[in-house]
Amino acid sequence: MKTTGYQYQSCFSSYIEMFILEKRASGFIYESEEWKLKNFDAFCIAESVTEPRLDRELVKKWGTLRDGEALVTCSARISVIRQFALFLTALGMEAYIPSRYYKAEKTVVHILSDNEIAAFFEEVDAYTPMVRITSFYRLATEYKVIFRLIYCCGLRISEARKLSWKDVNLKQGTLRLLQSKGHKDRLVYMAGDLTELMRTYKETLYEKHHCMSDWVFPAREVERCLSNGTIDKKFREFWNLTPYAERCDKTPTVHCLRHTFVVKRMNLWMEEGVPLKEMLPFLSRYLGHQSPDETFYYYHQVAEAFRIIREKDRTGEFVIPEVDAYE
Repeated sequence: MKTTGYQYQSCFSSYIEMFILEKRASGFIYESEEWKLKNFDAFCIAESVTEPRLDRELVKKWGTLRDGEALVTCSARISVIRQFALFLTALGMEAYIPSRYYKAEKTVVHILSDNEIAAFFEEVDAYTPMVRITSFYRLATEYKVIFRLIYCCGLRISEARKLSWKDVNLKQGTLRLLQSKGHKDRLVYMAGDLTELMRTYKETLYEKHHCMSDWVFPAREVERCLSNGTIDKKFREFWNLTPYAERCDKTPTVHCLRHTFVVKRMNLWMEEGVPLKEMLPFLSRYLGHQSPDETFYYYHQVAEAFRIIREKDRTGEFVIPEVDAYE
């Protein structure tokens, strides 16, 4: 997804460059958006657009759903052009501002059971690279830690893979996450055993693999961090080796580890009688969510939740009493 060194060539080139600079000056990372604007630049060249006029016809053609494209992906493309259009109008130029977005249906994710989690990490720990390359053995060590970090702290993939050692405090057991989703910073606390695992992992990187990267999870080229693609690919490989892969109705993704963390944390509170309403705002902040409602969405469609709710419910039988059989 890197566009470093790319030269915009369409009639919008100078405006796109100004737009990206302004976004980054405002504190936005603007990486995936830059990639979409690169594609828009190429699109304008293919469409023989010669004047920097963002009219309705051009925007509608760009925003048309493509074959095999997910609705949410198309919506993201439209969103970037909407922001670009607002930027152009601020410069005094005429531009069509799209207002309609495709909305993808939210699907219920797979929450991994305790047995599935155990089987998954057994495969992760048993992994040995087939190719005898030093960096591959280092990556095998990284996989054992990054998946546990995502699961135990409920991190997003990007938050885990972009961690740098300067943002990890092994004395206090904290992770400093900067410019996460929504461009918010937060501090994440690790459990004692996870902190110890991170400490041992860092020593292994330095002493065994002689890796002095600034990244906590460096890629094969140590100046870069692990990519989303690599993490997704290895997760699928490990999951497919478990005995649960064939009979699972919803194939899990790496992000399911984050969902599973949330559900298990909330289940534990409910089983212990901890007031969920009081704890939810803290969990929401821990996860980097906008509000507790966003956190609760992770939970409300999970079947396991209803079992615990039924066990804890003490008023339902009085609200809806049992109906006597008809005589």
